[in-house]
Amino acid sequence: MCNAKERVFQKLMGKETDRIPNLNIVMLFAAREAGVSFREYCRNHEALARGNILCAQRYGIDVVTTMSDPMREAHDLGTEVEFPEDDVPYAKVSLLADKSRLEKLRLVEPSNGRRMTETVRAIEFYKREVGNDYPVVGWVEGCFAEAADLRGVNEFLIDLYDDPEFIHALLEFCLEQAILYARAQVEAGADIIGVGDAIASVAGPNAYQDLAGEYERRLLTAIRGMGAKTKLHICGNTRPLLEWIPFDVVDIFDVDWMVPLEEVRKYSGTSVLSGNYDPVAVLLQGTPESVKQAAEECTQKGGSHYISSAGCEVPKFTPPENLLAVKEYLETR
Repeated sequence: MCNAKERVFQKLMGKETDRIPNLNIVMLFAAREAGVSFREYCRNHEALARGNILCAQRYGIDVVTTMSDPMREAHDLGTEVEFPEDDVPYAKVSLLADKSRLEKLRLVEPSNGRRMTETVRAIEFYKREVGNDYPVVGWVEGCFAEAADLRGVNEFLIDLYDDPEFIHALLEFCLEQAILYARAQVEAGADIIGVGDAIASVAGPNAYQDLAGEYERRLLTAIRGMGAKTKLHICGNTRPLLEWIPFDVVDIFDVDWMVPLEEVRKYSGTSVLSGNYDPVAVLLQGTPESVKQAAEECTQKGGSHYISSAGCEVPKFTPPENLLAVKEYLETR
């Protein structure tokens, strides 16, 4: 019998484990379980950490993470962010609505930021409280995702075609900021750094082949150079992107529910796949029996390099018995 940290790292090294690790992503669900508003969860590192630890211990999740929302870096760079009481923070106005502002934008050291500093504090809290028992997962926005956060999604997608010079300058800035942020988290004790790049699946295969995949590679390579493992999370349908995803520098790849695991396996090499039952149809709307069935089907398709998880975040109002069903399945299979 091993603990969660040993279990995850044995899997990443291709070794036999006592059971398949459980890497379900909890954010809104964790805040609800901890009895705090999502506003508090996003803004207070101790609320975030305690919510994650509670879910890890209660539901058999094998990591603790700093994930909450995509606005941490953008907020510290100067974006005016709205924090709803119980929903995801969002930009009131895009920082680069006027793209000429990029020339005056300066990198922010995570130690001098507001919300990036809270991330570092969460990692330090984890290392003190559970660092020997659970792997600590830090998080940064991928370059495409951060560029869209700063510029605005629609404007960014238009700029991809209308203003490639601006796009390259923006992506280079986002890469430098992400590396700074990742390094601060690794130095604080993060074992794994996740990179969230959801917009990459929306931009499409041409933009991914030409830009997004290469910037992911540069960021993931830098993270590996810091001594951390890497996790790549691209929400949505990544099937058109699979042949260009930089699997050679990805230790864990999150597979969303609409992408067949066996198809990803043709490209993923020794990367560990995490996924990918439907978080809504299975976890939120299903029953413990249907959850176990879905987890079993994914386990069979995932192969030896596989970690159990829903395709994306556990929905806020998921019945606790359904998330417990994943734990029960993995412990008894």
